[in-house]
Amino acid sequence: MSDNITLPQGAGTLLATDEILGVHVLRAKLQTGADGAAVDVSNADPLPVSLVLPLPAGTNTVGAVNVKPATSGGLFVYRNTGLSTTGQVVKSSPGQVFGWHLANWGSSVAFVKLYNTSAAPTVGTTQPALTLMMPIGAVISAEHTNGIAFTNGIGIGATTSPSDNNTSAPGANTVIVNVFYK
Repeated sequence: MSDNITLPQGAGTLLATDEILGVHVLRAKLQTGADGAAVDVSNADPLPVSLVLPLPAGTNTVGAVNVKPATSGGLFVYRNTGLSTTGQVVKSSPGQVFGWHLANWGSSVAFVKLYNTSAAPTVGTTQPALTLMMPIGAVISAEHTNGIAFTNGIGIGATTSPSDNNTSAPGANTVIVNVFYK
């Protein structure tokens, strides 16, 4: 059966339809071509598209962005193999922490404390921004894709209690930290 039907109002006037399961459905398909000719858009005859204006020059990113391996421009690593109650400076200016890899080889629980400060924190006095518990014999890792903001700088220290005013030091060379920051 033909996919076209005749309109009752005018002899020979056709309405384009597509017969689906015995029912005529109005045929509304995208077509291209010069006046009086039409070609259905398909994989074989795709819709022609062109840019009206050129893409802007510069470093603008257009389209999909993929992470590309590089030997520069990545994160910095702060490493300490004996973190204790002597506060340390990770970064003395504003930055972000993107993750950590911590180990506790001591005989008591340890708490690594991160501080929002541009100078070495005074552990037990300076208010920590984060307190991370490390069970005995544990290794913990975390990744924070968007980073944790430190508006002043990044400081670090470790104690044997979670309280902010604690100054009890973990055993010598038992707390190992690697902090990934920018």
